[in-house]
Amino acid sequence: MTGLVIMAILVFAMVGQAAWLATDMLRDADSDETPVRQRLEGYTQISSATSAPDPQSVLRRRRLSRFPWLERVLRRFNVGESLSRDLRSAGLRVGAGEFLFAQLLLTTVPGFAAFVALPGIFGGTAPAAVAALLGFAAPLVWLRQRRGRRLTQFEVALPDALDLIAGSLRAGYGLADGMDLVAREGSGACSEEFGEVLQELRVGADMDAALTRLTERITSEDLRLLATAIAVQRRTGGNLVDVLHQLARTLRERQRLKGEVRVLTTMPRVSGYIIGAMPAAMAVMMYFTSPRSFALLITEPLGHAVLGGSAVMVAIGLFLNHRIASVEM
Repeated sequence: MTGLVIMAILVFAMVGQAAWLATDMLRDADSDETPVRQRLEGYTQISSATSAPDPQSVLRRRRLSRFPWLERVLRRFNVGESLSRDLRSAGLRVGAGEFLFAQLLLTTVPGFAAFVALPGIFGGTAPAAVAALLGFAAPLVWLRQRRGRRLTQFEVALPDALDLIAGSLRAGYGLADGMDLVAREGSGACSEEFGEVLQELRVGADMDAALTRLTERITSEDLRLLATAIAVQRRTGGNLVDVLHQLARTLRERQRLKGEVRVLTTMPRVSGYIIGAMPAAMAVMMYFTSPRSFALLITEPLGHAVLGGSAVMVAIGLFLNHRIASVEM
């Protein structure tokens, strides 16, 4: 009976996703938006809502999804804003609604496939739950890793960008001209983010507000130092060229120290990964070398308790190992 209920839920979810996708395609086909409007909305991700804009931003309220009802749900439960911020930090030009749709798809399809393919293990319920959980967590893990890689790329390129801006200021150009030089001459996350700041400045945004939004997109202490230095110089004056050169040297020294710390913590991190993978490897070996003992773990209540307790202890051990190997700088 439980299996039939799970099957009905999975089928209903897959049909709903197919209807969602078909409706989205028809909506795009019947849209009367001009190509220029579509390109602008694709770049800025703004909606056509007539509500009053944020006084600190030159952009109107960001659109979280192309479906009005989904946008209301995302804003009601305060999920869309944080997810949108994470997507922008990762450099992805997709909305929160589209990401949630992909996540839901990766949850139901593997769960349905595992339920159909493995009916002999707990009636297919446990494999479906595990597959659905993995499918739900995989996009979040991928998004976090992409954010981390982009943040690292930004921080590595930031000292060179500061040198370019300082050189531009020394040559008599303005701060915006220096950012334009970074956007044109550089590449990667640093060039893209300074290019977005430059675009906001060109349409009338204030420098402090544009840098504040940049620190919201890129959660880096190095970038906060830069934004603070520029804000203080704009209010009190001073030699910004020397400040930027000194900041670039400081950031390079911090990166060197981070590299040394990462080398020193390599052994505990790798040992934690190996120890965490050993229970799964032992379970696979037991399945092939001693099927009867493995069957006891699957079929007996005591075996279920052993598996659950082992999973909890492995998770706790990995968490503690990660906390020990992490050094805040």
